[in-house]
Amino acid sequence: MQLITFFFRQFLTLFIFTPSLLVLMGQSAYAQNHFRVDSFPKVVKQGRVCLIRTLGPVSLKSVDIEFQGVRIPMAFGEEKGAYEGLFGIDMNTQPGTYPIKINGTDEGNRIYRGSLSLKVEKVDFGVQKLSLPSPMVDLDKKTLERVNQEDMKVKTLLQTFQNERLWRGDFIRPLEGKLSGAFGVSRMINGKRRGQHTGIDLQAEEGTPVSACNSGMIVLVDELFFSGKSVILDHGWGLFSMYFHLSEIRVNEGDRINQGAMLGRVGSTGRSTEAHLHWGIRMNGARVDPLSLPGMTKTVDKRTE
Repeated sequence: MQLITFFFRQFLTLFIFTPSLLVLMGQSAYAQNHFRVDSFPKVVKQGRVCLIRTLGPVSLKSVDIEFQGVRIPMAFGEEKGAYEGLFGIDMNTQPGTYPIKINGTDEGNRIYRGSLSLKVEKVDFGVQKLSLPSPMVDLDKKTLERVNQEDMKVKTLLQTFQNERLWRGDFIRPLEGKLSGAFGVSRMINGKRRGQHTGIDLQAEEGTPVSACNSGMIVLVDELFFSGKSVILDHGWGLFSMYFHLSEIRVNEGDRINQGAMLGRVGSTGRSTEAHLHWGIRMNGARVDPLSLPGMTKTVDKRTE
């Protein structure tokens, strides 16, 4: 009798918990079978932008990318069930293969997961030699204090994250100009190594209009020691664009502007020896080549608003 009672209890326990287990297994299997992930390109070089595209249920209300501990929102694509997201590979990311996780949540709060591995390849950025007046390189104590304060101000600004996505569609170049300073090169100034170039320099005549590479909000208008008259544009979701050495600024902090809006004019203010535009991009803290951004973005519908 005791043996019969034991088996009956075991059967009852299994009967009670099996449906819950099947539900969990079913949700997991459903998630895995209905969430496909791909990257473009499949192998990314240091300092470049990567596009992640997923296909999943139309019912998803949010999707994000997880890369090196940072979560980045994805946009809803024009095709039903398509989701797209951008993230940057910092110029100094170590070469290797990295896991990328995709997390989605639907209206019923069911969790969907996908993953892939992304290979990062090393880039030889090269060396650029420059000669500048000594006062622009060997800074006195007062100037050094100013530079440190300005550097901290900009770094803090670039670490902020705005939940609203302000950019739409493909990014454009802020002006047409000859590349005079490549991204990532190690700068040798007056014979001393001074770090890497974190943007690109576009040569143009002084006074040439500079346009916003995409829509966003002006979060910095200032004249800084190194970058001169400067504008920083927040495109939302941790994406910023920077425009340095301007001769004139035509916008104010807090302005919301559209792609192509005139930000100012090319100049040679700050630490500069000729008229040019320094154009920089930050993506969730990653320093990326601005020229790798145009053409990577895709038009998305208004479901992200």
